[in-house]
Amino acid sequence: MYMTILHRCCFVLLFGGVFLGPLLVNPASAQKKGGSSVRKQQEELEHLREEIKRYEKRIKEGERRERSTLQRIDDYDRQTSLIRSLLSRLTEEIAENRKEIAISQLNLATAEKELRRLKREYARMIVSMYKRGRTHDTELLLSSKSINEMFIRSKYLKAYSERQRQNAEEIRQRKRKIELQKMLLEEKLREQQFAIQEKRIEESQLKQKVDEHKRLLTRVRHDVQSYESQLKRKQAAARKVERLIADLIERERQRIEAERKRTAAKEGKAEPAPLPSKAISNTAFGRLRGRLPWPVSQGSVVGFFGEHTNPRWGTVTISNGIDIAVPNGSAVRSIADGTVSVRSFIAGYGNLVIINHDDNFLTVYAHLSEISVQERQKIKAGQQIGKSGEGISGPVLHFELWYEKIKQNPLHWLAKR
Repeated sequence: MYMTILHRCCFVLLFGGVFLGPLLVNPASAQKKGGSSVRKQQEELEHLREEIKRYEKRIKEGERRERSTLQRIDDYDRQTSLIRSLLSRLTEEIAENRKEIAISQLNLATAEKELRRLKREYARMIVSMYKRGRTHDTELLLSSKSINEMFIRSKYLKAYSERQRQNAEEIRQRKRKIELQKMLLEEKLREQQFAIQEKRIEESQLKQKVDEHKRLLTRVRHDVQSYESQLKRKQAAARKVERLIADLIERERQRIEAERKRTAAKEGKAEPAPLPSKAISNTAFGRLRGRLPWPVSQGSVVGFFGEHTNPRWGTVTISNGIDIAVPNGSAVRSIADGTVSVRSFIAGYGNLVIINHDDNFLTVYAHLSEISVQERQKIKAGQQIGKSGEGISGPVLHFELWYEKIKQNPLHWLAKR
């Protein structure tokens, strides 16, 4: 009897003492959870950091070697865009970690509450046992009416004690796991908060580079030679976009043709039936002609579609789209449902996105300061895809609309303002 009580008292002390001493943790084993996802995120962030450093090096080399003003402008554009992307990624990751930490803290509080309840139950049990006398366990067994009943009561007492021990161990393990998770998440949060603070400082220091960027843009706007060089770059950029559009249309044609051949083969036909020709006005996208929303909520058209002569320089240019003067950093939205086909940077156009819509319609958004979508991402009409930036002519968004390989005048498609 004395041994039974002593055993239970020692168990209570052990049970309580488990949580009074320091926890022995193994961070390496805990980090296995979601390890591949964390590594992937860290690799992506590190890639952005390396790209930022690479363009910083290019800028410094350009200053030493007196590289082309336009090339240096490109470097500033690209580096600023990368820094903003890095800041955006870090902010998202920190927000997610904060949510996970809050959940961990709630789980931890629940586990500690359960632990306190179990300790109180044990304390009440011990007090009750002493009040009723030390012979309680023996009397309970001896008062049995049969050997079988005594065996059942003995087995019950043993099972009860074992179950309490298992409960204590389960809660102890749960508390250790939650505290370890909380420790790791808080450490990760501290690291990322430091990283985003570091990048914000870097972006603040980048203000001097942005001022230099604007100064270079002003020089180009007032210099005939630089202006002509910029025109050549824009023409080269336009040709590159045309090739991208042609490649996208051709790949889509080949995909549709391959699908039609597979369908014909399943139906036992030698060749698929020829596709009926469809007028633009009969397509789902075509029926929206003149009613499509604008990619920006404000701004005025300062560069029109087609051939134009610059009154100041006398130069002739051909534009595949329109330029919309809009405050720097304005939200840029997709004019229709579609899929992001291209997310890139092209000298002369800056950051740009190409969206593939139904019926071989494509839209181009250029001179973006930020891009918030990824290639192959599904896009809804009105969904933000990035923010506007600045070109040689000032804060502007360049917008194009294509039907297959034929460029369209966007003003014929967008709703009247």
